[in-house]
Amino acid sequence: MAVIYRITNMANDHFYIGSAESFERRTWQHKYALRRGEHKNPRLQAAWNKYGEEMFVFEVLETLQDGAHTLQIEDSYLMKHVGDPKCYNINPLATAPRLGVVLTEATKAAISRARVGKHAGANHYRYGKQVSPEVRAKIGDTQRGKPKAPGRKVSAEGLAKIRANIEAGRSHKHWVGRTHTDEARAKMSAPVVARAPDGMETIYASITELRSALGLKPPTVNRALKSGVPLTKGPRAGWSFRYVVQ
Repeated sequence: MAVIYRITNMANDHFYIGSAESFERRTWQHKYALRRGEHKNPRLQAAWNKYGEEMFVFEVLETLQDGAHTLQIEDSYLMKHVGDPKCYNINPLATAPRLGVVLTEATKAAISRARVGKHAGANHYRYGKQVSPEVRAKIGDTQRGKPKAPGRKVSAEGLAKIRANIEAGRSHKHWVGRTHTDEARAKMSAPVVARAPDGMETIYASITELRSALGLKPPTVNRALKSGVPLTKGPRAGWSFRYVVQ
């Protein structure tokens, strides 16, 4: 279950806020990176190095309901605390954590040099370790007979249809014989507003025109329009889209 969590430095009450689908797993990820001196947040890493692991407490602040927009809720916490001298977080937007940050070529080269071989050979956390026969048997017993993708198993009828399409040369023509609804056509032809990270807005006559102008694929634009959340990665990170209210 998704949560909003906090890492508190008991030595001075400074803290770091984040969100996670699994609190236990995220706690492990933080500790793993911090113990290796590789945490992405330099403030938290420096404090960890100075005060020691035993001074940091991990706790859940809020348990979120299924379907909740986790990153947007995290944003509400970050916008409230980022800027406070006690807050280790740097960026007030979890939905766009790298917004406005551009790495120089020298920085990219330095990062590359620091990472090469970091987790290879003797540096890998599993180096020299073997899984015992008992553990192998346990893993096999828990996985044996389970479908690899629960709920997505193709029925015999579906397999027959797929084979028929392949034989007919239509394996990738999933839209053959189908048409868009009037509602879908109206959405595709409706004007759309694209908002850049700097706040500048541009109106496009249709989604097709927007995709062509910004070089975006249909799923990317469709998801952004449906969620209302800015893009978090790619060349258009930080951009958001909405239909023109008519």
